[in-house]
Amino acid sequence: MGGKTSRKMNGKTNGKTNAKMNGKMTEHDEIRGLLSLAAAGALDATEDQRVSAHLRACPACAAEIASWQAIETGLRRIPTPQVPADLVARTIARAQMRFAEESDRRSERKMLALITVFSWIFVALSWPLAQLLGHGWLSLLGLGFEQGWKNFAVFTALCWMAGAAAAILLAMRRDRERRIA
Repeated sequence: MGGKTSRKMNGKTNGKTNAKMNGKMTEHDEIRGLLSLAAAGALDATEDQRVSAHLRACPACAAEIASWQAIETGLRRIPTPQVPADLVARTIARAQMRFAEESDRRSERKMLALITVFSWIFVALSWPLAQLLGHGWLSLLGLGFEQGWKNFAVFTALCWMAGAAAAILLAMRRDRERRIA
């Protein structure tokens, strides 16, 4: 009789082993995977009923869920750490400050792009006017426009420097306004 029991257990064990080796999960294995969730009360009603039915028939799983429940009870006794209120306030303030800085950077980039476009348009529109006027009263200043491209390069550089000065003045004004606010 002892031999038959041994063979049955070996056959059963081999069956479980074969099921696991084939990648199939048995009902017992599926329930066993749900025990920790059942102990925490995290299962829906259908799964909870399925686990309860299995626990009535399987003493090994009933013992395992008891150990999970003991762990869950111990974890509930641990006090929950509270975040200091000033830390929350500082974190929110930093996040708002970074958001504002990023918003300012975006608007500054837009402003720089607008100033750049304005400078190019100004150069494109004012160069012919400077050429026209150059043969008249500007020639009294000794600015002969015969050199063409050199004068255009100097004129362009002056326009860019004027645009840069405008950008710097706008940035300084914005910084003053921020300090006041």
